[in-house]
Amino acid sequence: MAIGQLTYSSLRDFSFQEYSRRRTFRSILALYRTRFFGHKEIELVFNMGSYRAITDASGSFFITIENMPAESELISVLLEDGQPVNIVEGLYSRVMHTVESAEIMVSDIDDTLLHSYIPNKLLKFRTLMFTAVEDRKAVVEMMKVIQDFFAAGVVPFYLSNSEQNLYPVIYRFLRNNNFPRGPLFLKQMRHLRDIFRRKDLLKRDVHKLTTLEKLLLFFPDKKFILIGDNTQNDLKIYLSTAQKFPQNIRSVIIRKAIARPLDTILFNEAEQKFQSLGIGFYYDKSFPKGFEVKKVM
Repeated sequence: MAIGQLTYSSLRDFSFQEYSRRRTFRSILALYRTRFFGHKEIELVFNMGSYRAITDASGSFFITIENMPAESELISVLLEDGQPVNIVEGLYSRVMHTVESAEIMVSDIDDTLLHSYIPNKLLKFRTLMFTAVEDRKAVVEMMKVIQDFFAAGVVPFYLSNSEQNLYPVIYRFLRNNNFPRGPLFLKQMRHLRDIFRRKDLLKRDVHKLTTLEKLLLFFPDKKFILIGDNTQNDLKIYLSTAQKFPQNIRSVIIRKAIARPLDTILFNEAEQKFQSLGIGFYYDKSFPKGFEVKKVM
């Protein structure tokens, strides 16, 4: 499996290290002014062979590669006319990793691993646009969950409704806080004007649902642990996925990021549904009591 984005940006420094508030704002603004290279045929050149892909309207590509040798390394990406694409060093892994573990954890990011304040739109905007990456706060309790699972042999994947525009910011945050490395699945890139529109509100769950389904179909012999929070629709998404792939889901962990009276009834009903499917369900502010991280063989 290989995923990526083909774009053009006026930004030249993607490190997001030791930025001032002003530079953080200007850099993120530049990320949302990125131009998409849509509907382009590209060639991914590895040390073990080449593969072709076509970008979608937003410049994204997603291909599955059967029987690729372990630890194959990406050498270059070429446009249709043979021109090389500049790959930003330090932001992307060039090595294709083999998932040998029996279990995969798929974790949300905003308000699950990173305090993003999704319910408070103004605070969310101020935090995103003006807070240096080094000052962004990790959810310590959930960071421990991820690290404990990883230490037990579970492979981490990260799945977020944030746009691809924010990849450099999220990547740097994960590195700064020592989250284990893993693929990062983000929504399609958006233009700045789209951020202030609500036209895709009804489609906000589509990215997570479709990506989860692709992963479950791509790894049919793996058990999945799904991790999220209660600020968005993670419970609804994970329950829908579990009902479709009950044999592939080991457990669902939802962080209680905010207190809402109706959540008690909603989550009690969800627990019964997960139990009927033979799936563990945990909902709390911190790592749930009585839940043991087993060594993955």
